[in-house]
Amino acid sequence: MSFFDKMKKGVSDAGSKAKTLVEVNKFRLNIQSLEAEIQDRYKRIGQSVFQSTSDELGAEPAIDQKEKVVVLTLCQEIRARQQEIVELNKKILELNNQKSCDKCGRLNQTEVRFCSDCGHEFIQVVTIDVVAAQTATESDVISCWKCHEPLGQSVRFCGKCGTARP
Repeated sequence: MSFFDKMKKGVSDAGSKAKTLVEVNKFRLNIQSLEAEIQDRYKRIGQSVFQSTSDELGAEPAIDQKEKVVVLTLCQEIRARQQEIVELNKKILELNNQKSCDKCGRLNQTEVRFCSDCGHEFIQVVTIDVVAAQTATESDVISCWKCHEPLGQSVRFCGKCGTARP
């Protein structure tokens, strides 16, 4: 690889990393905005409940139907924003090529099968390219001799069981 090819590749890599960083920061700003909206809803719920209490010490709040509707609406808005935050966090993990362990919460690289902290096995989603599978002939398909997993032409080790290709 020539010097200029290496330089072009470096500039290209830096550009893609900068693009990813911009997108991640955009998502983080959206999350901060949603969290501020949630805090505003919490304050409004607190105000509504406080205003429904009487001046007597220890008296139960007397929330009328109108205030209940307001509080329930605010709670629904909070839950919707919390769900948006979860989705944005998933997008951030995707952009960073990471996934979160369902068992312990630790961040791992997307290509690993087991959590590096607790050993939990990740569920792997298998996608099949139907068009490629239909056009491939028997001579085109190379399979692992041990687990029969289809292998690519340039693959030296099976990605499923780790066996070396003959």
